Amino acid sequence: MATTTNLLTWEEFERLPDEHLEIIEGELITLPPPKSGHSTVAANTFLLLQPLQENRLGRIYQEAGYKLSQDPATWIQPDVSFLKMERVRATKPNDHFLGAPELAVEVVSPSETAQTLNRKIDLLLAGGSLAVWVIYPGDREVRVFLPDGTSFRRGIGDTLTAPELLPGWELPVARLFEEAFE
Repeated sequence: MATTTNLLTWEEFERLPDEHLEIIEGELITLPPPKSGHSTVAANTFLLLQPLQENRLGRIYQEAGYKLSQDPATWIQPDVSFLKMERVRATKPNDHFLGAPELAVEVVSPSETAQTLNRKIDLLLAGGSLAVWVIYPGDREVRVFLPDGTSFRRGIGDTLTAPELLPGWELPVARLFEEAFE
């Protein structure tokens, strides 16, 4: 992963080309294009989260950007995210989503460092996320991080839930990895 050593302002960040870029506390993070397994897991996650949207609780996004801070400039673009409908409606089409999504999902890439990933998790939770799911395709597991500082793992034989968003809803973890590694 390529990063800059010069800290950017929000205005400088907005003038950059439209690529998969994130800015973490002023530090520019340029992410390479995802490989097919990563893209498949992200697409599966997007589709499997549709019950949250179908129940009119909010909207599911792939690669939506969230402005977490003006100073230091912080913009995070989770692979998949869920935003409650009142926040969707409050954001004009030409505006950025402000604050973290209620659910952020990161699919770990080989190019991502643990340090950057941990910073993103902390910033998303501090910015208002109710949960951050980090999917490890190689291990076929998901680690869930919550605002109270707890975290837990779910493996291929387990299920994920989102009681803070849709009580009673369950997602078999194995479904996240279908067709990704065949």
